[in-house]
Amino acid sequence: MYAIIQTGGHQYRVAVGDQLDVEKLPVEPGTEITLDQVLLVSDDNNQVTVGTPTVLGALVRAQVVDQHRGEKIVVFKYKPKKRYRRKMGHRQDLTRLAIQAITV
Repeated sequence: MYAIIQTGGHQYRVAVGDQLDVEKLPVEPGTEITLDQVLLVSDDNNQVTVGTPTVLGALVRAQVVDQHRGEKIVVFKYKPKKRYRRKMGHRQDLTRLAIQAITV
């Protein structure tokens, strides 16, 4: 059984027992949250329920494992022959979720 959820402007395929990193959510580590924007649910019999835009009554329960920061990426902009160079870095704040249950 798996589901496709939407959080932070991104869509993720999740199953029970998965851990995933999503954009930072304003919750403390150790708390349980409910994600209600479920776009698709597939059960054990390979029956797929597609929402319009979300599946009514479908919920995904997850536990917040920790809050951390992602890897640093380097952004480098330049214009050739103009002596224009800009180097910047970015680290995204992330929340790690452990998926516990998918209910329809």
